[in-house]
Parts: sequence; C-alpha cells; structure tokens
Amino acid sequence: MLLQPRIFKYKKIQKRRSIIFFKSNNKLKFGDNGLLLLKTIQLSSNHLLKFKLFLKKAIKKRDKTKRFFWFNSFPHLPLTKKSTGSRMGKGKGKLKCWHTNIKSGVFLIEFINLRFGRSKYFFKQIVFKLGIKAKLFYLNKRFINYPFSKKKTFFNIFW
Repeated sequence: MLLQPRIFKYKKIQKRRSIIFFKSNNKLKFGDNGLLLLKTIQLSSNHLLKFKLFLKKAIKKRDKTKRFFWFNSFPHLPLTKKSTGSRMGKGKGKLKCWHTNIKSGVFLIEFINLRFGRSKYFFKQIVFKLGIKAKLFYLNKRFINYPFSKKKTFFNIFW
C-alpha cells in the first residue's frame, strides 16, 4: 500500500452512500493555477502516486524556479474486495486499497510559478489519464500581462 492513513480505527468500514465533499477545496488556496474537476471521480492511492511521479517532471530545478504543486485530496477510505471465485458469505474480504471520492467543483491539483504553456501541457496529460472532464483555471493577477507598461518596474521572473 503506497498512500494510506497513519492511524485508523477499523480497516473495514461500510460504504458511505454520499460522496465526500470538502467545501474549502472549491477555491485556489496555495497556487496560481489549478485543475478544476467537472465530474465526480474515485481515485485510489495508486492513481494519486502515479500523478505525483508524473508531476515531478513539472517541478524540475525547483530550488531555482520555486515551482511547487499541491494535491487537495488524500486516500482515507478503505476498499475491500473478495477473491474471485469465492462463494458467498464468510466475511467481507481483504483490504484491496485506500481511495478517495471527489465531487465536481473541487480543485484536485494546484501549481505555483509554472508557465502558461507548461501548465497547459501537464494538465492536458493529467486530464487524459483521469478520463473525466476537467478545466484548467488561472488566477490572472499573478501572470504578467504583455506588453509591459513604459514605467520601469522591477520584478523577479523565474523561467
């Protein structure tokens, strides 16, 4: 098991019929661009780990560029499965993986200090791997508008 909670009371719990939705995740907290989910999705710990490994490419040389990314979800629900071919009864089954349910309207991933083209490329790849509809969201106040004004302005840009 790759990602799982440190402390849990029961390994096997009943399914919740309602999808867990954190109202605080519907705004960008940390980054200046993010991936907004337009449909509900269930992600396992394996999926989230694969996305983290893929996004390490986006933050190469992060000590110079100061690029970071955040995931706004964590697999905290256990998923059990009985072995194939087993008869009915005799318990619930073994723990298969940990997963999370994410409702639409939530920012799954947030980036900071990532160029427009690069962020578009990485989000396009992630949406393809997710297999659901999602939207790329930007905060305009953090991007520098071209052409520059004629006044002398001093700012740091890390490309």
